[in-house]
Amino acid sequence: MQKSYKAIAAEGAELLFITSDQLAADFRTDFPKLLDPETTVIDAYNATDPLNHKIARPLYYIVDENGIIRWKFLDVRLRGRLDPAKLVEALKGL
Repeated sequence: MQKSYKAIAAEGAELLFITSDQLAADFRTDFPKLLDPETTVIDAYNATDPLNHKIARPLYYIVDENGIIRWKFLDVRLRGRLDPAKLVEALKGL
């Protein structure tokens, strides 16, 4: 996502990375991160891995300025990741 952050921002969007892992939160990025060690936010977005409630599944939401989810992508595989170009394409389609 780091490589596509400028393209995402060019669509008028902000990218927010939410993790329960301190190591991942310490990774340097241009976009903001939220460390959620108690998984409060992760649980609220139904992103908790059903096999390990301490981690989040790969989940992507596009939330509009009114807080309405307009698009989402969920991969049930823990290591599944969205191609950032698909996220930019989804933003362009809104």
